[in-house]
Amino acid sequence: MKTLAALKQQMDVPVVIANQQGFIIYINDCFTATLGWTADEILGKLLTTILPYSFHDCHNLAFARFQATEQSNVLNHPIRLSTITKNQKAIETEHFIVAEKLEDQWFFGATLRPLNQDQMSQDQVSQDQVSQDQTISSE
Repeated sequence: MKTLAALKQQMDVPVVIANQQGFIIYINDCFTATLGWTADEILGKLLTTILPYSFHDCHNLAFARFQATEQSNVLNHPIRLSTITKNQKAIETEHFIVAEKLEDQWFFGATLRPLNQDQMSQDQVSQDQVSQDQTISSE
């Protein structure tokens, strides 16, 4: 089982960590590079911000069930899910979710490995173009 400290050492895959209320408290540089969200934009937001709308209820139910029982079917093994990028595109990712209790508080971390590198390359080109367009229009 990975620890949250071990997740924070991951540099080659997007990492997100949330507190027990579901608010994002940490992302790594690869998260920003891959999904487009900066720390200023995503820290303090709910995890559902990066999940497809159709998955919100399922996520919230599972999250609440874990809070009540401290048991889960999704921890410590890879799960194929979608993740929402800053430009609101859903990309297929492999999530590896861990939970760790620190000082009577649960924290949840996950790696979000993109499954289709071609899609990611195209999304990054699109994001770069948007950034370039914004820079040009502000000059």
